[in-house]
Amino acid sequence: MAVRDGVVILLASFSLVTGTATNVALNKPALMSSALDGNHPASKAVDGDTSAEHQIYVAHTGTGQTIAWWKVDLQTQVQSARIILYFRTNYKYRRNGVQLYTSGKNSSEPTEGNLCHTVTGRRDGTGIGDVLNVTCLGTWRYLTVYTETDNDGYGAILDFDEVQVWTCLVGMYGVNCNKACNSRHCYGSTESCDSVTGACSSGQCQTGWTGTDCAVCASGQYGANCAKDCSSRHCKTSSPKCDRISGACPTGGCDAGWMGTDCSTVCAPGQYGANCAKDCSSRHCKTSSSTCDRISGACPTGGCDAGWMGTDCTTVCAPGQYGANCAKDCSSRHCKTSSSTCDRISGACPTGGCDAGWMGTDCTTACTNLMYGPNCVSSCSARHCKTKSSTCDGVSGECLGGCEDGWTEIDCSSKCHAGYYGQNCHLKCDDRHCTSASCTGDGACSAECEPGWTLRDCTQECPSGTYGIICNKTCGQCANDDTCHHVTGICADGCEAGWQGDLCQKGCGKGTFGSNCESRCGNCNGTCNVVDGRCLWGCTEGYNGPRCSVELPLCVAKIGVIGRSYRNGYRNGGHAAAGCCSVHVSAETWKTEMDSLKWSRSKRRKKDRLH
Repeated sequence: MAVRDGVVILLASFSLVTGTATNVALNKPALMSSALDGNHPASKAVDGDTSAEHQIYVAHTGTGQTIAWWKVDLQTQVQSARIILYFRTNYKYRRNGVQLYTSGKNSSEPTEGNLCHTVTGRRDGTGIGDVLNVTCLGTWRYLTVYTETDNDGYGAILDFDEVQVWTCLVGMYGVNCNKACNSRHCYGSTESCDSVTGACSSGQCQTGWTGTDCAVCASGQYGANCAKDCSSRHCKTSSPKCDRISGACPTGGCDAGWMGTDCSTVCAPGQYGANCAKDCSSRHCKTSSSTCDRISGACPTGGCDAGWMGTDCTTVCAPGQYGANCAKDCSSRHCKTSSSTCDRISGACPTGGCDAGWMGTDCTTACTNLMYGPNCVSSCSARHCKTKSSTCDGVSGECLGGCEDGWTEIDCSSKCHAGYYGQNCHLKCDDRHCTSASCTGDGACSAECEPGWTLRDCTQECPSGTYGIICNKTCGQCANDDTCHHVTGICADGCEAGWQGDLCQKGCGKGTFGSNCESRCGNCNGTCNVVDGRCLWGCTEGYNGPRCSVELPLCVAKIGVIGRSYRNGYRNGGHAAAGCCSVHVSAETWKTEMDSLKWSRSKRRKKDRLH
C-alpha cells in the first residue's frame, strides 16, 4: 500500500496476473540516467500505479541532457514478452522519439541489445497514443527505455508513468497466454514453447497440422485433431479447402440428405433435403408417410395430391396447371366459360358448367353413350325421336330420323311452341282447316274438318272428284274432264256437254244439248243427242243434216229425186238440175247431206222394226 497526497492507493500483488500472463516488471530493480528530483525515481515506473494524469506519478529524468534512459532488470529471462508503457497524459511533448531496447545482459551502454520499437509522431506528442503496446521478440532479461530527442527545448527527457512486461507462465503461450504448449502438434517435445508464438522447437508439425505453433489444421483438414477431410463433406458447393475449425460449407449449405455446419451429419428420420430442412410429414403425397428418402423425399407410388407436383410433392402447381402432379392443363378443360387459369386442386369450371358432351368438376370426362349435352345430364332414352334409341351422340343427342310430332330441336327435347305442330314443329296450327281451335302436337283436329278438307289435321284438299264435308260427295260432270271445287263442288269451267246446273249433276232437258245445255235441238223426229245435238230418229220432212238443221228445197224433197240429183251433182262437180228447180252445192256438202239422209233413214227403219 502507498500513500500519495493523503490518498491510499492499493498496489497490485507481487505477481499481477491477467489471465495466465504475469507482469514480470512489477517492483523489479529499475534505474535511470538522471532524476529530476527525489520525488520521481526510476521505481515509480514499476510500482503498479498506472495513474498518468499528473507529474507526481511519473519517473522523470533531469533536464538539459542530450540523452536519457531508464532500465529495468526483470531478474528472469523472458521470451517474446509484451510491453505496455503508460505515457504521462497531462504533458505529451516527451513521447516522440522514445525507443525500446531489449538485452540478455546488463550493459553500461543503454542501446546495447536489440531495438524493439521507436515511437514517432509530432513533436508535441499529438497523434501518439497514451498507451504503447508492443511485443519484443526473442529471449531477454533487461528492458531499456531510451531517447535523445529534444521535443520542447528542455533537452532529452523521459517522463512516463508505468512500464509493464507481460509474459506467460511456463507451459503457456499466446496473446492472452491461454494456449498450452503441450496442446500443440509439434514433431518432438511440446512441454515448453515461445510465450508469444508457441513455435515448435523442432520447427516441424505432426501430419495434418500446420502453423508456427502446429495448432492449425493443414489445408484440406479440419475439426478435432484435424481428423476430417474438407473433400469428404457434403456441401452444395464442393471445395477441397475449408475452415480448419468448423469445416463450415460455403454459402448454399448442404447437399440433400445432409445437415450440420460441415454437412457431414445424415438427416434424422422424418427429415430430408438440403440441410435436412424439410419434414417428410409436410409433403403432399397421395399416400402419406412420416418417413421418406432423406435425399429426395420422394413420395411413394401414387404421386402427389391434387394441386402439388415435384418428386417430393411440395411444389404448388404453376398457373394454368392443376390436379394430381399438376398434370392437367386448365386450357384443356371443356368449360362453357373458357379460361387459361383455374383452381390448382380441382380445376373446377366457373359458373356455367361444361360444354355439351362433357361432365365432371373440371369438365374433362366425356359423356357415356347413354347420356348427352352440357354436364351429360340429358338421357338419350328420354328424347322424342321418331326412331327410338337408348344411345346417342354425346354432344348433340341428335335424333337421326327426326322428331315425333309435337317435338323439335336437334335432340327432339322441346315441345312445339304454341301455334305449331307436327314433325320438328314446322307446321302452323292456323294453316289447318278444323272446325275447332285446339291444336295438339300432331295437329289432329278435335272435331271434323271444314268442307273440302281431309286428313286428321285437315290440311289436304278433298281427293279429285270429291268435295264437301269429309269429302263424301262426288263431283258432277265438269268440262274438260276437270274436277270440281273441293269445297263447293262447282265446276270452274262449266259442265261437260249434256249437263247443266252449278254442280253439273243435272242432264239436259228435252230439246236442249251441249255445254251447260245451252243449245237447242234441230228439227228432229223426237229428241236430239244431249251431247252433240244429233237427231237420234232423223229429221222432220223438209230438213236434213246431223242436227236436222238444213232446210231442203221443195223440188228435191222426194228421196228419189234427191238421190239422182246427188248422183248427178256429184258426177257433175256439184251442179244438179232436176224437175222444176236446180241447185248449186259443193260436192262435199252433198256428200255430208246424203250421208246424214242415209243415217236418218236407217234410224227410221230401226224404229219401225221396234214398233
